[in-house]
Amino acid sequence: MKKLYFAFGVTLLGCGTDSSGPEVLPNLTVPDPPKNGVQVLTPPFDDIQPATDNEVCTWTDITFDHEVDVKSTLGYQTEPPGHHAILFYTLEKQPAGTQRICTDTDMASFRYLTGNGNNGDLNEAPGNLVFRVPKGAQLVVNSHYLNATDEVLRGQSVINVNFADAGPHTPSGSLAIVDTSLEVATGVTSQTMHCTYDRDFKLWYFIPHMHRWGKHINIDLTLSGTKTRMVDLDWQEQYTFHPPEKRFDVNAPFMIHKGDTVDVSCEWNNTEGRTLPFGFEMCVNFAQFIDEAGLGGYACNTGNWIPF
Repeated sequence: MKKLYFAFGVTLLGCGTDSSGPEVLPNLTVPDPPKNGVQVLTPPFDDIQPATDNEVCTWTDITFDHEVDVKSTLGYQTEPPGHHAILFYTLEKQPAGTQRICTDTDMASFRYLTGNGNNGDLNEAPGNLVFRVPKGAQLVVNSHYLNATDEVLRGQSVINVNFADAGPHTPSGSLAIVDTSLEVATGVTSQTMHCTYDRDFKLWYFIPHMHRWGKHINIDLTLSGTKTRMVDLDWQEQYTFHPPEKRFDVNAPFMIHKGDTVDVSCEWNNTEGRTLPFGFEMCVNFAQFIDEAGLGGYACNTGNWIPF
């Protein structure tokens, strides 16, 4: 099973590149570096074969010597094959510039920080919420490269990490309902996931997630015995990168209580002539919550709650 796995105004590029500067691929947009934060540019990842799904981990040269609050991130990738870039942190450090296909062991040591699409979407915590990084943590970029072309490609990611102004702040946590053992057969098929929440959550952000072969998704929450349909959506390919969002006021969050349940039903039309594993297709309910207890990232994967 797959697991879900101090420098103000300084630009940190290339993660171990030499003094001549990092290579930047021609189809990558590199924004101006943040005035209050850091910029991470991963080395190019080569030999991305046709019809392959790749999760590439890059350990950066950024390790914090004190607790840091991140307000937002802005990410770009080469397109194709970029699908998204996720910023994690880890206390199990690797030499700066280490880059390889992510392993389950790698992902088990990571903790989720923020995620970005491939084309410059800003991921910002609202109100006084922040994405919190503990003292001693090293930043790691997980680049998802999905090559649906017939050519061998190269991939690269860049993320601007914008620090929060002086506090006080409350951290935001991440919540996912997912099945990483997913396999989507050819033709029109469907799958349903069921999870029972094992604690209370105060949600401020809620989205469905599928990929290009998605056909329909329903998400039902049963709260204190009453079922509420949160999502009933005919999927469109552009939703892969820009899904419909539900956002709630952080002062009046959407409440989930221990014992409440969620059911996620996905339908696909797989026209590829082969089974699509998790990564090429997904069925996910992702949310962000007000994390007063410091839980961090938490996921229900095939009915079992695990950190990510």
